[in-house]
Amino acid sequence: MDNPFEQYDLDPREGIAAITQRLKELAEDAKDDAERERIRAAWEELTLHPARRLRAALFAHPETRGALGMPPPLPRRRSLRSETAGLDLTLRDLAARPSLLSSLGVDAVKDEDAVPSLEDDPVLRGLP
Repeated sequence: MDNPFEQYDLDPREGIAAITQRLKELAEDAKDDAERERIRAAWEELTLHPARRLRAALFAHPETRGALGMPPPLPRRRSLRSETAGLDLTLRDLAARPSLLSSLGVDAVKDEDAVPSLEDDPVLRGLP
């Protein structure tokens, strides 16, 4: 037997009142008595038997595709927070800080507590 949710385009998340309303509309538009009887049997299956309604709802396959003509969804971006969980980094820890004194043209006095500047980096010394 076909799933009544899929057969009559019913939303499995909706309750008995919505199911009854939709199937009533379909029964009114039915072309013959046999079709009305099939709709009534589906209504009884979904409204009078909660276990059967649950089983049919669980086996209903929801539409997961977008509407025709819609572009595909963008790929999900990974969060930097999830990758650095446990690390308490701030922008100050990640940013290179140039020497303010050298940009003003003043030679800085070397201090053990001073933050090293980009000019003191041995990797960058050879660059123009």
